[in-house]
Amino acid sequence: MSRFLDQIFSCQRDQYTSCPPHRLLEKCGVPTDAVDRAELERAMWLWGRRPRYVLFDGGKVLWGRLSLSVLAILFLVSFDIPGLLIAAAFSFVVATLMLFDFYWRERWKRDYENCLYRLIRAYLR
Repeated sequence: MSRFLDQIFSCQRDQYTSCPPHRLLEKCGVPTDAVDRAELERAMWLWGRRPRYVLFDGGKVLWGRLSLSVLAILFLVSFDIPGLLIAAAFSFVVATLMLFDFYWRERWKRDYENCLYRLIRAYLR
């Protein structure tokens, strides 16, 4: 389905999942009164509920925070067993947050793609 949307919007998945539905409809030349209003409202609602990243909002911030966490872990390991246990717990928390960030974002992208597909499919009929 994302391949179909890539062809319609003539851009990659990350580009059309970072645009609101109105702008995407303008890009592909679909008039807003030609689509189902309920689907457009759902797409706008879903766009408003897009997840925010917990750990980062861009690549540079991610690498900065990850390097700080690695430095914190190396610092804590120098305190023998208690520091090692705290470092392990800290590593687990950071890894869990990264996993949830990825999962929430990918789940939202899938739902948004489905909504866009229903919106465009209704227009193409």
